[in-house]
Amino acid sequence: RGLDTGADDYIVKPYSVAELVARVRANLRRFRPASSGQVLEFGDIRLDTDSHRVTRGGDAVHLGPTEFRLLGAFMERPGKVWTREALLDRVWGRDIYIDTRTVDVHVGRLRKTLCTTGGEDPIRTIRGAGYAMGG
Repeated sequence: RGLDTGADDYIVKPYSVAELVARVRANLRRFRPASSGQVLEFGDIRLDTDSHRVTRGGDAVHLGPTEFRLLGAFMERPGKVWTREALLDRVWGRDIYIDTRTVDVHVGRLRKTLCTTGGEDPIRTIRGAGYAMGG
């Protein structure tokens, strides 16, 4: 009944901690690929979460930790329109209070860094909504 009403998974009692951890990791891999050691690609941009490296057109792109997490969010869901608030929650965390304009500053830095080696800006600004990758 839980699965029919929208749950992604469940465990019946008694359960082992190892099984619980394995199921949580499986769900994280499905919903947040950048956190599971995958290589994400979009066009000529490649983000390797294990080595914490980004390349564009084969050239190394040096990002700060915040811009790296921001790019990871965009590359996990290309085309998804992210509001500033959603990006704050995803990149900075839910329990931190930062002005939403901080997102604009970091998106600007990310754009500048991604475009230093050439190529079009992969991030779109959607007026009144937020940002999206590609489109």
